[in-house]
Amino acid sequence: MGYLDIFISVIFNSFTNILVVVELKEWQIKLTEFLARRGALLFGEFKLKSGRLSPFFFNIAKAIDSGDGLLRIGEFYLQGILDFMSGVGFDFILGPAYKAIPLAAVISMLLYSKLNLNVRWGYDRKEEKSYGVSAEKWFVGELRKGDRLLLVDDVATTGGTKIDLIRRLRDVFKDYDLRFQGVLILLDREEIGEDGRYSGDVLRDEGVPLYSLLKVSDVFEYLYNKQVDGRVIVSDREYRLFQDYRRRFGASTR
Repeated sequence: MGYLDIFISVIFNSFTNILVVVELKEWQIKLTEFLARRGALLFGEFKLKSGRLSPFFFNIAKAIDSGDGLLRIGEFYLQGILDFMSGVGFDFILGPAYKAIPLAAVISMLLYSKLNLNVRWGYDRKEEKSYGVSAEKWFVGELRKGDRLLLVDDVATTGGTKIDLIRRLRDVFKDYDLRFQGVLILLDREEIGEDGRYSGDVLRDEGVPLYSLLKVSDVFEYLYNKQVDGRVIVSDREYRLFQDYRRRFGASTR
């Protein structure tokens, strides 16, 4: 089947006995299949930052562990910015340590090489450095007064770690009047936290909207019993475990 600008598929979910409509753009289809080919979607039992045990795990490191992979992922992020963040301006891209550091760098590079937009970027340190330039002991990058920031990351579960970083930057640079324009992630796990709230709602209450290239429910629906390079990525077993997990921890994001 050829790709359209918008891919719409109606799938019968045999576990819930309902029809599921999956609507993805052409580049989202390509991104989903790219992640599948790179082995970035793992199955088993994984402990998340929240302490929750999940039957699946998204590991972006599998997709960006080479020059071509990082470039492709950067191009997908750029497409997401163009499609989902039209009219949202930003002066600085923040990539939280560690996996988001190369994301911020490649997005900044592509904004300049493709659109001639020279956007600064930087990152925080998980552990403060006790030597070298004192101004960079926990944060690297040139922030300026009035900066509009875009935080980029790979995934969101509860949103807690992102809010902690946002609040710390606002506190440390309180005289800078920093404005967070949004959080852009590759995969939205569409989950509720221990307080029963969706990460997108938690971030919105902080004044920061959440944008995502993909939603995990769309990824599973698209890949369910579908062959990618002759291999089924999401079989009945993986799909059933995902649905069970969604019933317990899933959030409504539509």
